[in-house]
Amino acid sequence: MDKISKQDLARLGENVAASYLVSNGYSVVCKNFRVQQGEIDLIVEKNQQLIFVEVKTRSYHSMDSVLANVNYRKQLHISRVAQEYCRQNPQFDNYNTRFDVIIVFRDKIHGSFSVKHFIDAFLPVSED
Repeated sequence: MDKISKQDLARLGENVAASYLVSNGYSVVCKNFRVQQGEIDLIVEKNQQLIFVEVKTRSYHSMDSVLANVNYRKQLHISRVAQEYCRQNPQFDNYNTRFDVIIVFRDKIHGSFSVKHFIDAFLPVSED
């Protein structure tokens, strides 16, 4: 498979992650929700639970380095954006929330993808 840009790889990974989630019974509520505080890649729901998903896509298989990118600062940004999303969407007031991380690895040779889903990967972070 040809070399692709980081942006295209990220977009592909988000699409793979969304397809994976849908095939596992989740409904996609929103993709790439952006506000001043930052962005959340995917927001999905399942069983009265609103799940904020950070998607990391890589063409190399180093789980530790990918997970290290979802550090405290990134968790804080995601938490702030999630709080703003909930404020703007009161229809989800009765939902529980959760923060997941999905890692999508791209096999450059075969052009295929594999998915690793970390359910409830972190708790919301606040500066208080």
